[in-house]
Amino acid sequence: GEIHFVDGEIYNAMFDQLRGEEAFFQMLKFREGNFVLNPNFHADARLINMSAEMLLLEGMRRFDEDNR
Repeated sequence: GEIHFVDGEIYNAMFDQLRGEEAFFQMLKFREGNFVLNPNFHADARLINMSAEMLLLEGMRRFDEDNR
C-alpha cells in the first residue's frame, strides 16, 4: 500500500483496489510492515480531507468494532 503526504498532511492512500480513506483504514490494521520514503514523490490529487487525528480515531473505532 501507499500513503501520500503533502506538507505533513495525508493526501491519499492506495491499497489493492481501494483508494482514499478506505485504503488508509485497511492498512491501519497491519501489525507489522516496512516502509520506504520517496522524497521526490508528488501527489496528484487529494482524496483524503480528514486530519491525521480524525483518520486515526475513525480507524481505531472501526478496528474496535471489527474485533467485538
